[in-house]
Amino acid sequence: MTETVEKLSRVRKYLKDKKLDGIVLSSRANFAWLTGGGDNHVVAQSERGVGALVVTGRQAFLVANRIEIDRLHHEEPLSGFQPKSFPWTQSLASALPKILTGKKYASDDSDATGLPGLPTDFAYQLRASLSEHEIRRYKGLGRDCALAIETVARQMQKGDSEHQVEADLARHLLARGIQPFVVLVAFDQRIERYRHPAPTANHLRNAGMLVLCGQRGGLIASLTRLIHFGPLSPELHAKHDAVCRVEVALWQATVPGATYGQALKAGLDQYRKEGYAKEWELHHQGGPTGYAGREFMATPDEKRVVLDHQAVAWNPSITGTKSEDTFITDGAARVVVTACSADWPTITIKGGAGESISRPAILVR
Repeated sequence: MTETVEKLSRVRKYLKDKKLDGIVLSSRANFAWLTGGGDNHVVAQSERGVGALVVTGRQAFLVANRIEIDRLHHEEPLSGFQPKSFPWTQSLASALPKILTGKKYASDDSDATGLPGLPTDFAYQLRASLSEHEIRRYKGLGRDCALAIETVARQMQKGDSEHQVEADLARHLLARGIQPFVVLVAFDQRIERYRHPAPTANHLRNAGMLVLCGQRGGLIASLTRLIHFGPLSPELHAKHDAVCRVEVALWQATVPGATYGQALKAGLDQYRKEGYAKEWELHHQGGPTGYAGREFMATPDEKRVVLDHQAVAWNPSITGTKSEDTFITDGAARVVVTACSADWPTITIKGGAGESISRPAILVR
């Protein structure tokens, strides 16, 4: 069974359960998910796509205006979707009533379609647990993102601006067909001051932090790497070891069946053990990912459970340092898709049950 055929089966079961005649998916995330990596974007900074997928109990359509229909139909993985076009002078919302049969439809973008919104559980029920095909694509994406960020980190020089490094990261990503979903760069004091450091004209003196969320085929891989020119201070060394131990506590608690609130609390307990009990309040700690930067941010009272074969990215931080990679749950174990390359320095953290976990260290140059 192909990926899209299997997903169409999931969607049709969902329609039956929700007593819907059909759904209309136009967001870039859902378009990519259902087509097995298709891309319906024109505007890079928008989550709204230019073509919609219509699924009913028996049929599947690609609906787009005449500007987009041929390109999407011929270049994206849309086998099994019958193309239906409308004049570019019309909106999608005005074109859909002429195409849809039946009465009860829902959409992931009510503003674009004029239809009621999908139930809030759609993404988590249908997208969260990854197929074998998606895991394979995720591994390739994660490997390429790690290569891009680590290549740039090794090439950075004192005097470079954050904007220059941002451009270098984007160049390496785009050359691999990866959209820079999030690129954050901080040098020196900005690492300590800001958890979300959008790049500026600030120039590198001693320390740098690079944060990347790269998107390809709809999937998003998140990771962080840090560099330092000259020896690390004992304080920074100790902080980075501590934040890695927090991350390992989060990882080991992220097992199928546990709630995300329970997993987060394991990390908060480790923050306290490390002597940094309040640091988690300065930044979200991450959560499940996949076709969104984070499907939701985990909070201590989060009741949704961890699923098997689910992508997760925790990102604990202690002022001045951070640790972040993306992994996929595999029973009580995990597959780290953004693992650092063999020549990037690592530290080994002893976790519970005797497990030793390798985490990226700060690259000293």
